Amino acid sequence: MTENLNQYAEIFAAQKYYHDLQYQHWLQYELFTYQWWLLLATLIVPWIFWWRIVDRSRTGIILAYGIYIMFVVTAMDATGLALKLWIYPIKLLPIIPDSIGIDWGLLTVLDMLIYQYFPKWKTFLIVESIAAVLLAFVGEPFAEWLEAYFVLHWYHTWSFPLYIMKAVIGKWLIEKAVYRVS
Repeated sequence: MTENLNQYAEIFAAQKYYHDLQYQHWLQYELFTYQWWLLLATLIVPWIFWWRIVDRSRTGIILAYGIYIMFVVTAMDATGLALKLWIYPIKLLPIIPDSIGIDWGLLTVLDMLIYQYFPKWKTFLIVESIAAVLLAFVGEPFAEWLEAYFVLHWYHTWSFPLYIMKAVIGKWLIEKAVYRVS
């Protein structure tokens, strides 16, 4: 038992050193860079836009879909980061998930708008596919060009079906829940 606690103390000390180093890096090289400002904008601006155009009669259901999207994209990003498939070298804050600006802002609001404006399955699938193409093959390379995202062991072609799949599963789950309640 003592050996286990000693090893845990070593792990804790290493984690503390890592977090201190990461915090110093954030202060010196990330905070207030143009990438940091862009990340902040991708979190805030989509929500301002969404608030102005959301269908107020369906706000609850659209937000439920958005919360699902937030959860899924955050989990997917956390998995990709943990597996070292990609990295986000710029963080809004060193104590929140690396990709929160993109996941909770841009991706969530985009999917909520598609969900709101394209309720029929056929058009929803078409528009989600177009969005997936733009996100995977334009957005991700653009984020790399901005040095706000780097792929390590990942291909943009792998992102394409995941963007569609998370939206389709979300729409299906929300519709099942709504029809079950109605």
